[in-house]
Amino acid sequence: MGRHKQHKPRRPRGESQPTTEWFGTAFHSTRGMQHLDVRQSGNGILITSSPAEIDDAPAAWPLRLRNDDDGQGLKEVAAALAAGQGHVFGVTEGPGYRTVLAFLPDHPEEGVGTLARVRTSEGPDSDVVFERSAERPMGLWAEAGENLRRIVPLLGPDALPADEPEDCQLCPGCYRPVYESSTSHTLIGAGPMPVFGLCRLCVEGSTLRSLRQADAPVDPQQRAVLETVAAALV
Repeated sequence: MGRHKQHKPRRPRGESQPTTEWFGTAFHSTRGMQHLDVRQSGNGILITSSPAEIDDAPAAWPLRLRNDDDGQGLKEVAAALAAGQGHVFGVTEGPGYRTVLAFLPDHPEEGVGTLARVRTSEGPDSDVVFERSAERPMGLWAEAGENLRRIVPLLGPDALPADEPEDCQLCPGCYRPVYESSTSHTLIGAGPMPVFGLCRLCVEGSTLRSLRQADAPVDPQQRAVLETVAAALV
């Protein structure tokens, strides 16, 4: 997977959530809605980008950051995101290759930061492959960093460990990750069949209003769900 130029994302919008979670949304001029979710996961942090590019295809990317040093590492991540500075989370060595997980600010275009897992091979013909990547406006990363900084002090040894990311479903109206710990809704009686697993903002109609204001594209299936919800709210 190589790098490619994108159209510039629109201004992001953050949303207030319970103390241990936060999410924000950016509106891309060609890709529509791009979400970033930060929340406590046991005695650690879960950062979910939806959609992200995974093996050159769009999917949700839940990245779990462990708290193995009394929050020091997580505070460094928060500070880097909030300040828009590059940060290397970790490096994995293998036979003939190296994998780096890092935050890359202002790349590939000004104002856009990338969370990426990059694999490089050794030798004269070494190749660089972006195995996973999530590009978001720098302002959205900064908001995520500030909220990560707020959540870290709430973590403690009494929190249950979370070796694996908490399962989530994508909201059918906007593809935002909806966790069991999130506020989610089921809309009953909307059209010929119920619409399940909607996030709060889609149920309230906020998502559709924001899309119209931003004049951003939307997947036809998402639009059908959002218009069905809007009709049920009349």
